[in-house]
Amino acid sequence: MSRVVIAGRWDGGIPASPTGDALAAIARGVLTGAPSSTVVTLPVGTGPTFDEAVAALHSQASFVRVPTDASSSREAGVCVAETLGMQRTVIVEGGHNASPDCGIGFLEGLLGDSCIDPRRPEVLADALTRAQGLVADAGVDLVCAASTARPLLGLDSVLAVAPDLEPLENQDIALTAALTQAFAHRPLGRRQLLEGQDVHPARLRGSGAGGGVGAVVAAIGGRIVSTGDLLSQLLDLDDIMEGCDLVIVAEPELSSPLLAESTLDRVTSAAAAHALPVVAITRRSSISHFEKAEWGLHGVFETEGSVMLEDAGRRIARTWLR
Repeated sequence: MSRVVIAGRWDGGIPASPTGDALAAIARGVLTGAPSSTVVTLPVGTGPTFDEAVAALHSQASFVRVPTDASSSREAGVCVAETLGMQRTVIVEGGHNASPDCGIGFLEGLLGDSCIDPRRPEVLADALTRAQGLVADAGVDLVCAASTARPLLGLDSVLAVAPDLEPLENQDIALTAALTQAFAHRPLGRRQLLEGQDVHPARLRGSGAGGGVGAVVAAIGGRIVSTGDLLSQLLDLDDIMEGCDLVIVAEPELSSPLLAESTLDRVTSAAAAHALPVVAITRRSSISHFEKAEWGLHGVFETEGSVMLEDAGRRIARTWLR
């Protein structure tokens, strides 16, 4: 009897479907092609898929998400404020927002404030100090699940590069300068490093997540963890791969710019640790054979928007589970 793990995401894929439904369709196909198989489906991804991935984990932590199309992160801050003291761990997920608010909305929502001017470093610094005290008093482990590696400040930041990787020409230099000054010595009481980007919380990898929520979380005593690493730990990916014969990973589009901000590598890394073959189901792929090897993929099935996911699962089962 073969054991198959189907993991990944299908947000924005064709045919349009929530990730859980898409993975279930692939599973039905696998069971048609290999009836004696045991199939495990596991949503692993960012955005809406993140919500599905952690749906059964709310006893372990509180989860808040900043949608990538949100122009303000305030609602996430309000949600975190409401959960302080209710859970030991609070996790905020966010990616590369098209309209970053530098995390100011999140800070305002957390503090119940509405007049934090990010261009006034002394005002922002005071707000960060108050928020640090609030988090410390609550004794909460505040985590930003960063679905982008981009920082808040710098030449490769969310303030300098759009989600499609095009450079942003109209940058507010005064705002950048004020943010640099306000974040420079946060969180209070931390050990100052002599060199390296780790000195500045707004230049950390992932500090641009949620439009800058990552920087605020790091500046008030929280921590930033990549969404892939976090889900790998929460979902026990390594344990799930134990005794498996095949891993099928769903990813709507396999292209280098998009994959850089995906969680695909965490699934393939867990599979590689058990020497498992990995086949990707995607609408379209533009990666080379060399890139496939780099991403830990042994096969790619392109649906091109015309092959149904159930049929794709059936064909993969008959090819890889003989």
